[in-house]
Amino acid sequence: MQGWGVKIIGHGAYLPGEPITNEALKEKLNLEFDPVKHAAVTGIKTRHWGGKDIATSHIAAEAGRQALERAGIHASQLQRIILGTQTADYVNTAASCNVQQILGATCPVGDTTASCSSFMYALDFGLRLVATGMEYVLVIGADMKSKSVRRTDQVFLPIFSDGGGAVVLTKCSPDEGFLGIQLWADGSGIHKLYVPAGGSAMPASHETVDADLHGTVMNMTGKELAENAAGKMAELARHVCEINNVSIHDIDVFVPHQANYYIMKKAAEALGLPLDKMEVSIDRVGNCIAGTVPITLNQAYEKGKLTPGALVLITAAGAGYTGGAALYKVPAL
Repeated sequence: MQGWGVKIIGHGAYLPGEPITNEALKEKLNLEFDPVKHAAVTGIKTRHWGGKDIATSHIAAEAGRQALERAGIHASQLQRIILGTQTADYVNTAASCNVQQILGATCPVGDTTASCSSFMYALDFGLRLVATGMEYVLVIGADMKSKSVRRTDQVFLPIFSDGGGAVVLTKCSPDEGFLGIQLWADGSGIHKLYVPAGGSAMPASHETVDADLHGTVMNMTGKELAENAAGKMAELARHVCEINNVSIHDIDVFVPHQANYYIMKKAAEALGLPLDKMEVSIDRVGNCIAGTVPITLNQAYEKGKLTPGALVLITAAGAGYTGGAALYKVPAL
């Protein structure tokens, strides 16, 4: 197996605030959802919401700070920072600019936006930068969705959460580290799951606010959403294994986007992977959108699952439609 010659030397994650249980959320916002049923269907028991005084960049910076500490390098050594997010601090500037400022870095930065696949797109960018000569690249996935979900939204409010994760990339032998990555997009799904107002297609105005056009709109059934996401994550994961001549049965750790447990379980089953190989963080952190994959990778690292030689299969799918999958062989110490 010959790959990109790029490895992870530092993992990090950050979850703002204290955990909020389903019961506390129901009581605080007077929601009608059943906390027990919600946990059974989505797998979510708690989530984190940041306060009014922070934004996505602060979450991203804290995740990046931990990754840098574990990598044993200073922010001044970074040659690029790439942030995957769909909830940038401002409309006209990259949130990664503030990440750079907070961390004390001086390198060029940039944001990528591909909904729940944003981290995979950022990772692809980061791999290419290191493979073509850069020494250290910080890749982050972070979102702060709690500020933009309607407080009356019984579907999405209990699901979306705030959080971020990060990895520091550097060079390694081509027979370890990232063996492959595949991205995918199908623009025919752009209006299936989206926020109508606030962008250049429909700028914010009194009319858009009065018409409640700044919340997430889903033009598909929940079943269709689940089947599409699970199917695409499995398809992309299978493909990245096939082109690298790796059997699904050899996968040690499966890290899917933590959309909800039902979708994750369906993806694992479609691949023929035992559920005990699937790393699950959604129960304690909810759906952090771009943050879910690096947060879950960090959890696997902290649990000691990323041992030398372990094969890690990563996959995500999101609105747009977008998706991505990567195959990673943990390098020798």
